[in-house]
Amino acid sequence: MSRLLARGRTVASALLLLAAALGLLSATQPWASVVLVDGRELAATGQQLAGALTVMALACAVLALVLPLAGRAWRVVLGVLALALGAGLIAHVSAAQGGIGRALDVLVADATGIAGSAQAAEVASLVADGWQGAGFAAGAVAAIAGAWTLATGHRWPARAKRAARYERTGSGLAWDAMDDGEDPTR
Repeated sequence: MSRLLARGRTVASALLLLAAALGLLSATQPWASVVLVDGRELAATGQQLAGALTVMALACAVLALVLPLAGRAWRVVLGVLALALGAGLIAHVSAAQGGIGRALDVLVADATGIAGSAQAAEVASLVADGWQGAGFAAGAVAAIAGAWTLATGHRWPARAKRAARYERTGSGLAWDAMDDGEDPTR
């Protein structure tokens, strides 16, 4: 467990990148589709149903890039933001899932010109593809990353201390140390 805590920054960033990937995957894939009697297949994608899903997934990716650079106080802010993004993703996907039926009705009406109860004669089959599950998973993983950041962020080494090993007390330039025959990375 101590090795995992030592890699806390990496774990949090990897989780946020995973959340971003799952969110983008959910946004680009069909959540449900309908096959018409003439053989045409119409699909409602996550982007059509949950428009903010892509933006929220990209926000997770940005958090993954910013988090390793953040100082101690900013880690708390970014951890809370990751928790909020996770909750927002789950809420947004849940709300969008309720609109799948309406979206398919609109797609059938646009394709056939028939609206209302007469559409049933034009529909051969309905298929629920289930890609909204990736959206739920994205939210859960982002929330876990936020909780992980809040729980372990205070233990992460400060960046200034890591960079100090490359500095020299005299001129402060690493190549001056190399000129003197020293290895500035030690």
